[in-house]
Amino acid sequence: MSTVGVFASLFDQAGRILLVHHAYGSRHWSTPGGRVEPGESPLTALTREVTEEIACEIRISHLIGVYAKPYRDDFTLSFHATIVSGIPHACPPEISDVVFFSRDSLPPELEFTRRIRIEDAFGGCRGIVRVFDSADSLAPSFDTHVPSHAKA
Repeated sequence: MSTVGVFASLFDQAGRILLVHHAYGSRHWSTPGGRVEPGESPLTALTREVTEEIACEIRISHLIGVYAKPYRDDFTLSFHATIVSGIPHACPPEISDVVFFSRDSLPPELEFTRRIRIEDAFGGCRGIVRVFDSADSLAPSFDTHVPSHAKA
């Protein structure tokens, strides 16, 4: 069965992106989000995951992109969102830290596909599709980008 993940790109007034540091597994940095549960819509899953991880309510504005890893039967939806209530803070036991990062100060250990998602968010992408063919692939095999200023 496919795994579907949903993640929120949240920016502060200074244009920095919010990342969470997971307190389990590989203890990686990522944008807030997680897995869509059976019977749950992606948007409902995203609002639930953000509330669980940083204790904030969000408003989802648009889809940044779809990121597929067919070799893992996995795909991720990345959304641009804004915080409408709450002050972001780490919610243990899942999250150990919450930090806003500028584009040039992202954690060096950030996993490659997460870094791509975050760079796409900083770049103002909308509706991008990236397909990564293998775990060894450092570049997507399929990549389409609609600039945020393009008109349909």
